[in-house]
Formats: sequence, C-alpha cells, structure tokens
Amino acid sequence: MNPHHDTEDRQILARCAVCQVERCADCDTVHLHIGHASLRLTTAAFLSLCATLLEAAQTATQSAVVPAAPRRAAN
Repeated sequence: MNPHHDTEDRQILARCAVCQVERCADCDTVHLHIGHASLRLTTAAFLSLCATLLEAAQTATQSAVVPAAPRRAAN
C-alpha cells in the first residue's frame, strides 16, 4: 500500500456525515475516513471489517429490541 499516491486515482464508494470510503484503483487499497482518522486497508481486510461491523450492528439492534428478562429478587 502506497500512502503517497494521488487522490485523483480514488473512487468514492460511499459517504455519509460520519465517514467516507474510497478505493484506489492504482494500488487496490480501500481508504476509510472517519472524522480526522483514516485507515488504509487491503480489500480483504476491508471486507472483513464490514462483516464484523454488520454482525455488531445486528447484535446491537437485536439486544435493543428484545427486552432483558426481569431479574428475580434475592430471598
């Protein structure tokens, strides 16, 4: 991964108010920008990160929707 390549070679894959995802055609690197932080990832690492974040989002959503079982009072 070459951190000094031209930003003109990057394609914006997606963006929102929180982050932007770009792919560099020259080095096949995915650039993930979150606020002032940037990560340069291989495509495989990016896809693994996406799968992990999706799993976390699904788990968080399920926990938020399903109320916890009430606890019994200690005798």
